[in-house]
Amino acid sequence: MGQEIHSVRAYQYLRNRLISGDYEPGTRLLYGPIGKEIGVSATPVREAAGRLANEGLVELVPQIGAVVRALGHDELLEIYEVREIIEPGAAAIAARKANADQVAAIAAEMTKMVAACQEQAESGTEIASREIKREFDRADYAFHMCVLEATSNRAIVQTATQSHALIRVFGIRKNIHDTDSMNLTCTQHQAILDAIANHEPDAAATAAREHIQYGLMLYLKLMEKHDAKPIADEAPEAV
Repeated sequence: MGQEIHSVRAYQYLRNRLISGDYEPGTRLLYGPIGKEIGVSATPVREAAGRLANEGLVELVPQIGAVVRALGHDELLEIYEVREIIEPGAAAIAARKANADQVAAIAAEMTKMVAACQEQAESGTEIASREIKREFDRADYAFHMCVLEATSNRAIVQTATQSHALIRVFGIRKNIHDTDSMNLTCTQHQAILDAIANHEPDAAATAAREHIQYGLMLYLKLMEKHDAKPIADEAPEAV
């Protein structure tokens, strides 16, 4: 039982750091040092890496170990195809089914995103600092998770959550947050929130679809500027 708990702990730790963009694609995950960080041995970390490999977030490379995967052009398109099929429908379902508490949860994350935008505007710089970017991205991710949870459909939540995790692991570090893009993202999220709060399924679906299409366009541009680094013996190491 103790080993299983440690494995879950290591899995949650690594997954959270991956989703937060702490590890670049191509980074080696060193089991021993990571285990020391969270107070477990290397074995639970290795088990957690195997689980993350099954989710497509890392790759197990012979003689190297677990390496954070890079996302290719075709896979990016596939992920966004899945998102465009699932998430507009999920937003529409949320607009029909969401209760007051679920709407409030979505709104709370929207408030955090707006606060990050305001902080960025007051910073006097065009590009957001790492701290503002992290605050914004966490609220962005939580916003989408709250919308999915408001469907009360476990299959939708599971499928869409996986797509979001892949996008964040592979793209979050490449995405340079500037004032205009952050404000546009907030505007798009507000449209989704308003439609759900007003129980307007068609409007919710339309707003979600437009947001996903914008996200794909953004990541394709970013991918053109930042080619994924190949996995190599000299890959950076995460501890």
